[in-house]
Amino acid sequence: MTMIMYRNFNNYEQCTSVLQRLSNVEYLTLLLAIDQDGIRPSHFIDGSILEKKILQYMPRLCQFNYHIRSILKNTFHITINRIRQSFLKHEQPFDCVLDHFKNKYGQCQIYSLPFIGSRLDFISNRFPLFDIKNTFSNVTILLLFDDVKPFESIFFERVARALSRLRTLEIINQLEQKEKTTTQKTNIDFPHLAVLILYDIHIDYAEEFLCQIHLPALIELAINKDILLKIISQNQQQARHNCSKVARLLTSKSSHQSVDTIRKFFPQADYCE
Repeated sequence: MTMIMYRNFNNYEQCTSVLQRLSNVEYLTLLLAIDQDGIRPSHFIDGSILEKKILQYMPRLCQFNYHIRSILKNTFHITINRIRQSFLKHEQPFDCVLDHFKNKYGQCQIYSLPFIGSRLDFISNRFPLFDIKNTFSNVTILLLFDDVKPFESIFFERVARALSRLRTLEIINQLEQKEKTTTQKTNIDFPHLAVLILYDIHIDYAEEFLCQIHLPALIELAINKDILLKIISQNQQQARHNCSKVARLLTSKSSHQSVDTIRKFFPQADYCE
């Protein structure tokens, strides 16, 4: 029996209850996100919980691939060494990343190697996206989040190299960049990026992606409207080029006064406020 599960869970016990019934499964792939409402107050999902709550109920299991992201509140007492030690009895290669954000939430991501997913959510500056093994080269959907440190231009340059197949990118970061590029156009190229989501950002990220980075495949843009109007007012040639093929445009709020201005900048777009 083979099973692949990809979903978000708000109820940790419900998730493990379902998995514990799969005693005949031989090949299992788990791609899960479990938020703070469904996890015991003091535990991320780690190697010990995998063994006690899932794997011991599957005596026939011969192949197990996973990427599990769990979220907890007030987790500064938990260290990455504690997470790694919980995997000491596991023979399968793995890696893990631990984030402590300023919003008081913590996030732990554990994943088997080689990495089998095509999506990464809530990736911070501290996530090891860049390595010589191209671990995440199959990722096509990426959500970047950080409230501790801004994403600098060098970070996006590395993302473009590491995730050459990226098709959807969302950025959530209100922090101003500290190392801004002064050139009108960079050498950063996202050749397959079709969807860009920039609702909850500092304007620096919109300026970099729309005015400096090359986005030849961009067909859908979701963006904070006030920031978009500032980009339009700059009337940058690269921004016009990047937006020329956008077929679907979504903005954060409506304003009839600016509709004509926006539509002129996006001649091909179906504009939704």
